[in-house]
Amino acid sequence: MSKRTIDYYTNLDLLKPSRSDTGYRFFELSDVEQLHKISHLKGQGFSLEEIKEKLAFHDSSEQVLEKALLVKNNLQELLVLLKRADRENSSIKESITHDTLPVIQALLQLLV
Repeated sequence: MSKRTIDYYTNLDLLKPSRSDTGYRFFELSDVEQLHKISHLKGQGFSLEEIKEKLAFHDSSEQVLEKALLVKNNLQELLVLLKRADRENSSIKESITHDTLPVIQALLQLLV
């Protein structure tokens, strides 16, 4: 692929390479993959505008999936914490007997 083509794709925002401190473009593996996607879609007859729309949709879909995975992981962590709290609650309830209840009430009054 020519430098001119890469410049054109960059100007159309089809490609967004990083820039060094001196202003040089820095292409990462993801940029090369993006170029392959563009080339493949062009080969299938899509216009550059259509390709831009497809790539933008793909990027937003990936972001939604990443966010959903993060939410799922957070929910799993919360479930673990809830189960632990439930076990502790059950343990506390089991340890409270008619004999210990007056002692607990007396301690609570001291705290207040």
